[in-house]
Amino acid sequence: MTSVKQLTSDTMGTIYELTNESGTIVRVSPEGARLLDWVIPIEEGRDIVAGYDSIQGHIDARYYGATIGPVAGRIAGTRFVIDGTEYQTEDNDDGNTLHGGFKGLDTDTWLAETFEEANSAGVIFTTNRTDGTGGFPGNVRYQVTYTLSNDHELSIAYDAVTDQATLFNPTNHGYFNLTGDTQQAIDGHLVQINAQHVAETNEDVTTTGEKTAVTGTKFDFTNEREIGDTLLDDPFLLDHDQAWDLQVTSPDQKVRLTVTTDRPAVVIYTTGTGEVGAAMKTGPMANHGAMAIETQGVPGTEKYSQFGDISLRPDTPFHSVTTYRVHL
Repeated sequence: MTSVKQLTSDTMGTIYELTNESGTIVRVSPEGARLLDWVIPIEEGRDIVAGYDSIQGHIDARYYGATIGPVAGRIAGTRFVIDGTEYQTEDNDDGNTLHGGFKGLDTDTWLAETFEEANSAGVIFTTNRTDGTGGFPGNVRYQVTYTLSNDHELSIAYDAVTDQATLFNPTNHGYFNLTGDTQQAIDGHLVQINAQHVAETNEDVTTTGEKTAVTGTKFDFTNEREIGDTLLDDPFLLDHDQAWDLQVTSPDQKVRLTVTTDRPAVVIYTTGTGEVGAAMKTGPMANHGAMAIETQGVPGTEKYSQFGDISLRPDTPFHSVTTYRVHL
């Protein structure tokens, strides 16, 4: 049977530990509704989620494992328009708004409610924002639900309701290294992404509104291949034409992670020289030591309707689910 319990750690503060009958352990924190650990039952236990050795390290670095919002990615020019009204958000990224601004959802301490069912257990995190916070309109209630199943599936569900039109494009900024050791580069990881196109980006990583075919480029992961030394910070436009949208396999072939989502895109970010030496829980971060897998609406959708719609309205509550499954 799956179970959940609340724990207190000297370094991590309050955490919630989910365990399934196979011995998989997932730990989450109310600080940023954050994924801390995902320990899978091979060897002495392999933790495939990259993170810091303290909750303060996570808070200082902000994004590792955190729930990102109200809008993941960059709002170009710190402005957007809904129903003819222009709103200005915070400049925390050289003229753009990154991941919701200075006080994105990752900075909240969320309320937690646990649940246990026959084949799963989880935590529901809730936080509220008042109209105008960070420049975003609306009094909004946000919920993020982590659920661990006996089938080695970890699902993250996002829900939101608002009293006026606003934007919402959440993601989880979990970083992965399937070796269980961020002192090892991810170069030998095998990656396959079911996406024929990426969203074109400017030098500041904002999107242009155009899309680019991946064929013949560094973005072509339509067939499984090693990621090598490829550096990424790019939105892949998912085709949703297979049972899963993305898979990553460890160099030793012992762990395969598949990701399935109802969102139109996944941003893949690989760490680089700027993160080298960071005090991760497994030791200093290697160059190219982890990859973030961020399922979401296409960044820039608030300006480019061809990518869809990320508006949240009072008559249309938001609901989305991304499921991560480990195949052993």
